[in-house]
Amino acid sequence: MSNFLKRTPTEPRKQVRLRLRSIDLWSALKLGFLASIALGIATLVTAYVLWMVLDSVNLFASIDGLLTSVFGEVTPIVLTEEFALENVMSTAATISLVNIFLNTALTVVWAGIFNVVAKLIGGVGLTFTNN
Repeated sequence: MSNFLKRTPTEPRKQVRLRLRSIDLWSALKLGFLASIALGIATLVTAYVLWMVLDSVNLFASIDGLLTSVFGEVTPIVLTEEFALENVMSTAATISLVNIFLNTALTVVWAGIFNVVAKLIGGVGLTFTNN
């Protein structure tokens, strides 16, 4: 008789029902901070890559040429100076730092709101199986 006709007994399915009733605020703070750091790094990398792409296709110089042809030698804005790499990266760094602070604080606030609501309604029910 071949092996494929033999049936091995399967384990019975086990289900565990759990209820999430609260989130530790300190854990939410740490997780929110680490996630915000990751988003801040992603913001810096995205700003750098986007600037490199736009600079490599000479977009800023082309728009400067268009503004010079429209307004003459006295243009209201010079994009190559305004969108220099130093300016773009310092702006992205400032935005990242503000987002790190705000996202970390909001993570704790949302965890606190969840704890209050969970006390009122009894938490969130979760079911786990062994599959």
